[in-house]
Amino acid sequence: METTLKSIISLILIFLCFNSNAGLRVASYNIRNFDYDTRSNTRTNKNHLVNTIKAMNADLMAIQEINEQEEFKSMISNKFKNRYKTTLSTCGGFSQQKLGFIYDKNKLQLMNFKEDVRTSKPGRTDVSHEVMCVTGSRPLAIATFKNKLTNEKIVVISVHLKAGGKDSSIKKRFKQHNIINDVVAKLARNGLNNVIILGDFNSTEYSLKRDSHQRFKASVKSLNAIDTTEQLQCSSYWWGGADDSKQYPSVLDHILISRNLLKGKTYSTEVFGHCKQLACKVTYESEMGTGFDEVSDHCPVLTEIK
Repeated sequence: METTLKSIISLILIFLCFNSNAGLRVASYNIRNFDYDTRSNTRTNKNHLVNTIKAMNADLMAIQEINEQEEFKSMISNKFKNRYKTTLSTCGGFSQQKLGFIYDKNKLQLMNFKEDVRTSKPGRTDVSHEVMCVTGSRPLAIATFKNKLTNEKIVVISVHLKAGGKDSSIKKRFKQHNIINDVVAKLARNGLNNVIILGDFNSTEYSLKRDSHQRFKASVKSLNAIDTTEQLQCSSYWWGGADDSKQYPSVLDHILISRNLLKGKTYSTEVFGHCKQLACKVTYESEMGTGFDEVSDHCPVLTEIK
C-alpha cells in the first residue's frame, strides 16, 4: 500500500512538473541599435541587457534593431549557451536593423525561418529583393517552431513597422498591417493556425486614441487574434514633443496571439525594464535609469500562455 501511494505521488509530481513547463512565455524587445546607437553616442550595456533577459525567463523572444548580428549572437551564445539559440534576418531596411528571435532550444525546435521584404516598400513590385533588403522599412521575420513538449507547430512573426506619427507614416504602417494579414491568411490556408505576431508596431496612434487606434484594433480582429498587451500602460518612452527634459510613456510594442492558439488556455502579460520600475509615469530624463540610457527607449513585454 505504501509503495502504491508513493508511486501515485511520484506520478502526480511528474504531471505537475510537466504541466508547469507546458506553458509558453513569449516576449518582445526592441534593443536600440545593438550594439551602438549613433544618435545618442551610446554603446549597449550588455550586462544590463543580459540581466534583463534573465529576469524575463522567456521561452521565445522576438528582437528588433540588431545592427551587429555576430556580436549579438556571440553574446547570447556565451551567456546562455545551455539554453538559447539565435536566428536573425539578413535584411534590415535602410538602417540595417535586423530582427528575429532568441529561443529556448530545450523547449522549441526551429523548423523554418524566412523573411518577407514586402513591408520594406508596400505595394512596390518594381524593386528587387536585394534592393528591398537595404532600403525602406524592415522585413517580417517569420519562424516556424515545434513545441517539444506538446508537438504543437507555432508560426511566430517578428515585426518592426514604420516609425513616426505623421499621416504618411501611419498610412504606410497600415499597408504593412495588410501584408501581415495576407501572410496569416496564407498560413491558415496551409493549416497553420497557431500564430504569434509580436514586436515594435510603432503604434503611435495607440496611446493618442486617434481614429487609427480603432483601425489597429480592427486589424487585430481581422487576424482572428487577441492583443494580449492591450491593457499595458506603456512599452516605451519618448520626449513627448515637449522640450521639458521629461520622458513620456507610450505603447508601441504588442503581442498578438491567434485565438486558435489561446483556445482553452489563459494568459497573463507584464512589462519589464524601466517601464516596470517607473510604473509608466512621466519621468525626468535624468531619472530614467540604466536600461533607458544604455539599452533602449523600449521595454521588453512578455505574455505567458498557461
